[in-house]
Amino acid sequence: MSRRTLLHRATVQEGLGVASRPHHSVLLDGERIVAVLPEAQAPLHDPGVDVLDLDGRTVMPGMTLGHTHIAYLNVLDGRETLFRYTVPEVTLGAAANAAAMLRLGYTAFVGAGSVAGIDMALRRAIESGRLPGPRITPCSRDLMVSGPPERRNPAVKQRIPTDLMRLADTPEELVDYVNTEVDQGAEIIKVFSTGDDTFPNGRSHELLFTAEELVVAARAAHERGVRIRAHSRGLGGIRNAIAAGVDVIDHATYADDAALEAIAERGIFVVPSLHQPHRLLTTGTAHGKTPEYLETLEFQAEVENTLRILPLMVELGIPIVAGDDFGFAWTPHGRYAEELETYVSMAGIPAPTVLTWATANGARLAGRGDEAGTVQPGRLADLVVTDGDPAQDITVLGRPEAIELVLLGGAVVAGDAAAYRDRQPAGVA
Repeated sequence: MSRRTLLHRATVQEGLGVASRPHHSVLLDGERIVAVLPEAQAPLHDPGVDVLDLDGRTVMPGMTLGHTHIAYLNVLDGRETLFRYTVPEVTLGAAANAAAMLRLGYTAFVGAGSVAGIDMALRRAIESGRLPGPRITPCSRDLMVSGPPERRNPAVKQRIPTDLMRLADTPEELVDYVNTEVDQGAEIIKVFSTGDDTFPNGRSHELLFTAEELVVAARAAHERGVRIRAHSRGLGGIRNAIAAGVDVIDHATYADDAALEAIAERGIFVVPSLHQPHRLLTTGTAHGKTPEYLETLEFQAEVENTLRILPLMVELGIPIVAGDDFGFAWTPHGRYAEELETYVSMAGIPAPTVLTWATANGARLAGRGDEAGTVQPGRLADLVVTDGDPAQDITVLGRPEAIELVLLGGAVVAGDAAAYRDRQPAGVA
């Protein structure tokens, strides 16, 4: 028989995009939430209930980071992601990043390009209990091409170890790579419909995969029952990704209104990019980037268009998920909540709305939309207890000391539950 736990005298942030509810309690039975009720109705005198008196602290859903390179060790460029560290070094770093992510209230992540297949191995290690960490939706290695269609260079493929990144020269090879990644445990495939102003092989406005290649990749992924995500910054690549039927568009920085309407109509997830380019532009020189290099980037235009489209995406009901390329020096692992702050302070999106991007929408992207992401009866008890209400002050999540408890499937995996048992709950003689 599972043990029941009562998170008593709490402020409940449900993850539904509205203000938190004070003076409530959350009843857990094993790994599930069974009730959210006014604190006056809480079963305080039931001997089968373990009472944790939260004294007004906030209970919210565990967060999901929707675009994660868990094995990027705060690198400076694309080359460093592959060649600066050995595979054993990035594997150990990924394990440390995953454990720290859980302590910060992120109970899940969705991979967005797995160096050497580390996502898949890390998931198996965590699920077997050998390592601590969040729930993982593992991504494939990056499936890449050497350059835009008019600049393909087969020699590039010879310089990239296949175990680190896949470069496909033909449609047949692309299908083979998709199948290989799925066989190894990938649940989402990563392709590139455009380049990126920081990439060596294609700028943000340039196509990398052709429209036809994207169709081949999406079909291969969907035939295996997995989803596909496309790095898409320029408008042409965004349009191609939509037409190909991808499930996730990463960045979408040059999307126009027509593209947004098509994304909304198809229910495509968008993981936008505001925090990462903004941080690179404003702090890049502190990480060795010269002013001349930063001036070559068109990231300021991407930031400006992202600020324009974020409210439109909310209005259209596009499922937005937080997660903006952490693992670079200017967006280091462990600073994930700063992205949420950027959406509130810089883009003016209300904090309760931004929280849904990290909770309910993140759980949907991870494939657990009916299982997690909100504080509701029947959901997994993947929960975070914070000293302060993030729906009123989003910066609470950026203060590690304010993340007091983290529960994964009802079990406390960070923090000390004993401190809350020692209190005498109100109403108990």
